[in-house]
Amino acid sequence: MAHLILMPRLTDTMHEGEINYWYKEEGDSVSKGDDLFAVETDKAVIDVEAGESGILLRIFPKLGESVKVGDVVVIIGKKGEDITSLLPKANEQQSDFDDRPIEKNEKKKSAIIASPVAKRMAKELNIDLALVTGTGQDGLITKKNLETFLDERKGHTNIECPVREIEERIPIKGVLKAMAEKMTTSANIPQATTFAEVDVSDLVDLSKEHSIKITPFIIKATKDSLLENRKLNSTLNRDEIILWRQVNLGVSVSTPRGLVVPVIKQAEKLSLHQIGEELASLAKKAVDNRLTLDDVSHSTFTITNSGVFGSLFFTPRINPPESAILGVGKIMKQPVVRDEQVVIRSMMILSLSYDHRIIDGKTAVTFLQNLKSRLEDPIHLL
Repeated sequence: MAHLILMPRLTDTMHEGEINYWYKEEGDSVSKGDDLFAVETDKAVIDVEAGESGILLRIFPKLGESVKVGDVVVIIGKKGEDITSLLPKANEQQSDFDDRPIEKNEKKKSAIIASPVAKRMAKELNIDLALVTGTGQDGLITKKNLETFLDERKGHTNIECPVREIEERIPIKGVLKAMAEKMTTSANIPQATTFAEVDVSDLVDLSKEHSIKITPFIIKATKDSLLENRKLNSTLNRDEIILWRQVNLGVSVSTPRGLVVPVIKQAEKLSLHQIGEELASLAKKAVDNRLTLDDVSHSTFTITNSGVFGSLFFTPRINPPESAILGVGKIMKQPVVRDEQVVIRSMMILSLSYDHRIIDGKTAVTFLQNLKSRLEDPIHLL
């Protein structure tokens, strides 16, 4: 008996998934537990296994196509099995308008033939295509026909009507959609941001001396400061504050798909070198688009670094359901006063945004000054 394989809900916030890769083709033999396809969810790319053994009789979505949770992805059964009775079920997610009679108005619309570019252009400029004369095959309306129509209308009205052309449409999905939803939720949190200027001259020298990048030092100092200021490592859950035992640090990583936030789990147990190794491993997986759901889940605090892009300082938005986020600015050489003398030092601005419902200003500033002290005396981080 043939089986329908549906798009599973792989995360709590997942509504649809994009087919990222096919491991099998139609007609291939499939064993239970084999990887069937990879799905890009709102958090990561996840492999989906076959729940049944048999022959892959039908694949519905194409590579790169988004599929809603619960919609049919594939049919698995015996070779030569008749799956005709399953096809309507498999296609319930598609429009069922094909068999209904065409209304009079729809027939009239179908007589207007236009190229995809012309249709998009007409929609953008709010032009009724029935007013445009098509010169293409079978009366096809082209982009040139629309431009001619606009020129003629301009000549009659003496009103300038510039043409706007869409260069690209970027669908809001995957990581981009997750970011949009997170930031919408974050906007409902009453947030405040406090700043601290940090002298990282010794840190820069120590980083070069031991061939360790700056970021692992910042992560190590942050997790040590969180252990002393537990309220920053918490979540507001209705009428209670949950203080997390583990320090799971989300660290933003730039990829060709945008920023993603893999999570260094139980950072409180890791040394500086172990943090550096874990960060490098996660960053490589992020760039290769092979992060798992576990790699991006269960963070308790987030560190985001806009300094690498040239930002001096900024006000980061909290990553719900966390209660705070640390923003790291650009390291710049600046003149500062030390012992009544003006000297050149490497300076950096840290930004801490926090949930003001559960964290007050004193607690936030105490944490940030604690972190500042660790970064300005970095030898203890080794």
